[in-house]
Amino acid sequence: MLKYFIEFIRSLFISPLVRLVIVRRYTDANGAYVGELYMYKAYGHGGAYEMIGMSLDTLPLKWQDSCEWMPFILDTRQDFLALMPLHTIRIGALDPKDNDRVRRMISKLPRKNMMLVVQNRFIEYVLEPKKI
Repeated sequence: MLKYFIEFIRSLFISPLVRLVIVRRYTDANGAYVGELYMYKAYGHGGAYEMIGMSLDTLPLKWQDSCEWMPFILDTRQDFLALMPLHTIRIGALDPKDNDRVRRMISKLPRKNMMLVVQNRFIEYVLEPKKI
C-alpha cells in the first residue's frame, strides 16, 4: 500500500516525457499549416508513433531551425475555423465526431515535459491519371 502511495506522490511532481510530432501536409487558405498529429506510445521495451488526430498550426515554417525552444499555445478549445493567433497549434480528430475525445486527451497531457517535432512533408501536387 505504501508503495502505491509513494508512486502517486511521485507522479504529481514528475511527469513523463510526452513526444508529439506534427507532419504538415498542406497550407489552408488562411496560411495555416494542416497536418497529422502523432504521439509516441511505449510498448514493452520499444515504442512507436501513433496518429492520434489532426493539427492546424501557425508556427514558423522552419520550426526546429528558428530557435532551440519556442513557446507555443496548444489550443484544445477552439474549432479549426476560428481565427488563429501566431504560434498556436489547434488539435482535432480525423473524424469531426471524435474532436471532443481527442481534445480532452491532449488537454490532460503534461505541458511542462512536452517535446514537439514538426516535419514539413507537404503534398506539392495531386497525382492524376494520365490521359491516353
